[in-house]
Order: sequence, then structure tokens, then C-alpha cells
Amino acid sequence: MASFSEPKELHDLYLDATAPVTAFIAKDSALHDDAITRMLPSFNKIFSSGAVKGELLIELSHAPFFHWTFPACDYFSDIVLGGSTDQCVAVIEKWWRNEPGALDWSHAAKALCELQGNRDAWPEKQYMLQRKIKNVLKYNACKTNPLSPTILPLANCLILPHFLETHVTNKDEFCRALKNVSSLVKDGGHLILIAGRDTTYYVVGGFKFPHLCMDESLIRKTLVDANYVIKLLQVFPRKVYELYDVIDYSSAILVHAQKNTPVKCTYES
Repeated sequence: MASFSEPKELHDLYLDATAPVTAFIAKDSALHDDAITRMLPSFNKIFSSGAVKGELLIELSHAPFFHWTFPACDYFSDIVLGGSTDQCVAVIEKWWRNEPGALDWSHAAKALCELQGNRDAWPEKQYMLQRKIKNVLKYNACKTNPLSPTILPLANCLILPHFLETHVTNKDEFCRALKNVSSLVKDGGHLILIAGRDTTYYVVGGFKFPHLCMDESLIRKTLVDANYVIKLLQVFPRKVYELYDVIDYSSAILVHAQKNTPVKCTYES
């Protein structure tokens, strides 16, 4: 099946997988606090509450933003990461295998461990995540099984950081893509989504990529239509007022939702 839209094709052709990390999330990025630090306590609380746990966690991202699995790795046996391009998969695998030249995620591990009360435990946290990652797969959100040809057990939790909105052009495509990736989640399982509010573009590597403009109402409606119950929706207004020529989001949105379990009807004979 063909890609949903031009943004997905542009992304596949021109996005350097490491560029969004360097631009937005690296420890020396001006957007670091907006991108990680401010949301981390809420993200950590979702997992430390004990409500979100299980055997399998899947994370899919348009770039190697797998740092959000650090707070989750204590609560899952197996973790599978997805990248939208071969290069993205290769970048994640390089970190997973602890190879020279891999991306440095120590700042994310340190921030989490400091939040949890033991900053010096970050090397063990990194090792735990690397040990629990079982596979890194290429995905395509326009397929009914986005990880095809691989078939996985249904996940207890799916994390989508800044993901679908970079691959689609309109609300209908966003809804279809969300339903496709939701096929990876078991009934009663959890979805955690991070999105940029009012974003229309982002620039990395000198290339300007389009971005679906989203707000809370669109996210709420799409999740309800996809059979989710929203447990938490938080908005984090932008505090970094430079770099609007790089990305024009107004806020970051964090959502925790749970997939409805169908009600089984029973009949007396």
C-alpha cells in the first residue's frame, strides 16, 4: 500500500534520523526542557502508579525518540521499538547494541534517575533498557499491521511520541493511522501520546517538513473514535520563545488513554 501522503514521503526521503534529536532533545538543545524535563514527572507518574505495566511495550516514533521508554522499562518484561525508516532503525540499533558513535541518551537517563531519587543510578537504567529491548523494527502506519511482516503479541502499552502528525496531511488520515497502530494494543491496554499543539512545520537539516496542525479537541475526538478512554490529558505551554523559525508549536500535549474492553453479551438459554 502506498504512503498516506506527501509528508510521509518527504520524511522517508529527506529526514536524517539523528537531526531531530540534535535539534530538539539533545542536552545542549535550547528546547531540551520543553521536550523532556517538564513532561518527565507526569510521564514517570503514569508508570510508577502501577496502573500501566505488563509483558510488552511498543514505542513508535518518526525519529529515534525512544528515551520515553526509560520511565517504562521498570514495569515491562519486553520492549519493542519501531522506526519509520531503515536509517532510523539503524540509529536505534546502534544505541541498543552500545556501539561506538551511538546517540548519547545519558542526559535523559540522569534526569529520570534524579527524579526517582538516585541520579547516580543512570548507567544501570540504561543497561536495563538495553537488556529489555527485544527488537527494533521498521513500521508503516498506513498498513493495518504497521509492523508487517512481523506479527507480535498484542501490547500492554503503546507509546507514540510526535509520531502520526508528521506522516499525515489531514484529520481523516490521522484517524486512520491511529486506528492502524491501535491494532497493536490489546483490549484494556494503554496508549501514551505526545504531540505538539498548533505545529505546522519543523526544520531539521535545512529541510522544512510539514506537520499536521493539532489541538486538544482533535486528539480527544480521534481517541474516542478509536475506542479509547482518556485518563489524562495535560498541556505544557511553550516556554522557549526562540527557535520559532525551527518549529512553531505553541504547547506540548501529553495524553494517557486506555483502550476499551468490549462488553461481552451473555444470554440465558
